Amino acid sequence: MHDPERFNARSRLLTRRFAAALAAVAFVALAVRVLAVEIVDPRVGEVSDASAYHLIANNLADGRGYIRPFDLELLGTVHATAEYPPLFTAVLAVPAKLGLDTVHSQRLFMTLVGTATVVLIGLLGRRLAGDTAGLIAAGLAAIYPMLWQSDAALMSETLFAFLVIAMLGLAYRAIRAPSLVSFAVLGGVAGLATLTRSEGAILALVMIPPLAWRARDLLPRRRLAIGGAALAALFVVMMPWMIRNAVVFHRFIPVSNNVGALSGANCELTYYGPGLGSWRSTFGGDPAVAGLCFTGFDVEQADFDEGEVARAHFAQGTDYARAHLGRLAFPVVPARLGRTWGVFRVGQQIDLATFEGRTKTWETAGTWMYWFLLPLAVTGTVLLARRRVPIWPLVSTAVAVSITTVLTYGNQRFRLTAEPAIVLAAAIALDAGQRRLARGQPGGTVRDAAQRGEPTS
Repeated sequence: MHDPERFNARSRLLTRRFAAALAAVAFVALAVRVLAVEIVDPRVGEVSDASAYHLIANNLADGRGYIRPFDLELLGTVHATAEYPPLFTAVLAVPAKLGLDTVHSQRLFMTLVGTATVVLIGLLGRRLAGDTAGLIAAGLAAIYPMLWQSDAALMSETLFAFLVIAMLGLAYRAIRAPSLVSFAVLGGVAGLATLTRSEGAILALVMIPPLAWRARDLLPRRRLAIGGAALAALFVVMMPWMIRNAVVFHRFIPVSNNVGALSGANCELTYYGPGLGSWRSTFGGDPAVAGLCFTGFDVEQADFDEGEVARAHFAQGTDYARAHLGRLAFPVVPARLGRTWGVFRVGQQIDLATFEGRTKTWETAGTWMYWFLLPLAVTGTVLLARRRVPIWPLVSTAVAVSITTVLTYGNQRFRLTAEPAIVLAAAIALDAGQRRLARGQPGGTVRDAAQRGEPTS
């Protein structure tokens, strides 16, 4: 006979063991990230996205607001900016306000966020497939270079990864208990993700409506209501930033002025030749290609307006794309997808990553580990589907990455939206493999059942 008290005691013990093991993995994750800052020490260029984040955060901490960082740093001029989504720099401004205003100290601060991401991955893995799967997922995330490199390089992907895995956890909670509150919370976190990186909006629009519609126990009107609650919450979270941009730039800018960079994605050098499917800027370099692609922001103009310049670059990029639709459909879009998913001109893509502060050695190692994880992730997703566990939250991240890539350009960094899901699904496949092996050992079936929290007597 099954003894409920004995079973409950064993379950509590397993929970304590899981918590202790996850804490140990989190310690390893933090150590890896701190060592990456101190030893690997990815380059943070003087004029780079990472440096921009650092300077904007310090300007916020000093009360200057969101202003173009290099204009003040190099030219002594002050211009309002919406070139980057605001949340990452706002988070960095917290340690800056406390005196941690160097690149080094801010990178160390972000290792804490990266470690928290590892913990969330472990917890979601446990929810989906048990203790062992959760610990495997956390362990993979702890050492996976595609996750920890952004922590050490001071890039917004660190915070974005944390919010993506939070969205995944909330999505599974909303599936289990669909309500206005659960979907509104999911939408609110999606809004925070969007204010970190624009891809957050794409992920929200891909993930949330199908989740609301699949709530089969609810009437269609109720499904529309919970889906609407999520999207309304996303809009409410973003509203203060949109109002600020409307006041400052006198135009609708929902997230950032980075849409102007489309002129670097849609131009001759990225539709033809070695840069096919990638992104190029053509200022301050070879005069033979000057003006062909993104030419930057000419901030020395007396009437400089970042919003107007971004609009002009956006028009340049979209006009070029419309004039070359056949070329865009093939081979540009396949090349973009191939670059992002690590199957097209991989060596070149690794070299390009070094310009964003990553090291060639660890970008290469991360690419190899990604190739190892990807087939496992496909297997793990199939296993979840067979167990009748909803897989759309995980699959939606890959769909969002692909849509982002098609609309912009190819870059392995864009795959970050799907990396937590890849790690989770791969861990589930590895867990299933080790349990299959355990079945062939004495007592293996009992250990498997205990691991899953099932009765063993």
